[in-house]
Amino acid sequence: MNRLALRYKFDRSYFDEKLPSDDFGWLSVIVETASFKGKSGFWVQWQDVAEFGESLDRYLIEQDSPISIQWGYNKQEGDDLIVRLQISTKDSRGALTASVEIADYDNNSQRLITSYRTTYAAVDLFKNDIAKLMKREIDETVLLGH
Repeated sequence: MNRLALRYKFDRSYFDEKLPSDDFGWLSVIVETASFKGKSGFWVQWQDVAEFGESLDRYLIEQDSPISIQWGYNKQEGDDLIVRLQISTKDSRGALTASVEIADYDNNSQRLITSYRTTYAAVDLFKNDIAKLMKREIDETVLLGH
């Protein structure tokens, strides 16, 4: 079974009004396939994660318009790209592909790029769990596939 797991740790200022407000937190990304396993993370705004989850509510995902989000440095290209997540249509029968690219935060030339098949049902569960993750109701959300 293939899986993409996300965890989010809010900055302390999110909980303490006495601290200067910071909308950033640490997004951990763990991906496992039959051939690869890797993890990375990046400092991201919690609103970006929530909006990505909301964007997964789209049906049908058009072949020329995948749902994606990425984080990194500068233009987020090449070695500056640290995390990229994408859900795209695999074929005309409704199969989906989850694509993941992650780089080591400290040595961004070390990276993992993989993809696996998933379904609309799995994406819907992932979307719902991202909302729960951002409300701190769960610690991890997972997108399963094969």
